[in-house]
Amino acid sequence: PNATAVLADGETVYAGHQHLYVATTEYSEPVPFDEEAAWLQMGEDYATSIHQFRVVDPSATEYLASATLPGHLLNQFSMSELDSHLRVATTSGAPWGFDENAESTITVLARDGAELVEVGRVGNMGRGERIHAVRFLGDTAFVVTFRRIDPFYVVDLSDPTEPRVRGELKITGYSGYLHPVGEDRILGIGQEATEEGMPTGTKATLFDVSDPADPTELDTWSPGRGNSCLLYTSDAADE
Repeated sequence: PNATAVLADGETVYAGHQHLYVATTEYSEPVPFDEEAAWLQMGEDYATSIHQFRVVDPSATEYLASATLPGHLLNQFSMSELDSHLRVATTSGAPWGFDENAESTITVLARDGAELVEVGRVGNMGRGERIHAVRFLGDTAFVVTFRRIDPFYVVDLSDPTEPRVRGELKITGYSGYLHPVGEDRILGIGQEATEEGMPTGTKATLFDVSDPADPTELDTWSPGRGNSCLLYTSDAADE
């Protein structure tokens, strides 16, 4: 078969029904002889490039288009393709430390020639926090941000040009992995935490999302200790 290459590190890979997407980090030029300033600049300028390939032909992979978005992805669950649109969840800045000005965003992209162009965006989620879990299900996205308290967001993507946050639920701890478990139910696996944001052990939460404007916590289980591999590897989530 014919192969196509991008001269960059392929850090996050996501496949839809027709396209494969490879995300890479865009690094800024470092400040000479000033390590502290270089790290600050890297955090401020941190960006992610996403490359789209057509993979429906088993004999060839065709490069189509690219886009660069500010901030970073969490994992492959941060991308989702639906009806020729790529939805991408990002947090501004670098994936280390906490920035008081950080915000999380879902950007909707569509191909225009050799570019993936923005057609819609909803931001200002989790100010001063970063994404710990995200899951796209059809025209709805569920996003968890965290620093001290876990906001669980329900995002309406039915109109790709005007995505909007429909509902929000704040609870202690956070979910690091989200999984659908039947109609209008989302299971979150993560960590319980104090009101100051100190993790205290494994936590499982069952969310009721039947009313997108008012998500609720149906039940929770926390043994008061322990951890889960779902918080550290997306491979475990696939299993």
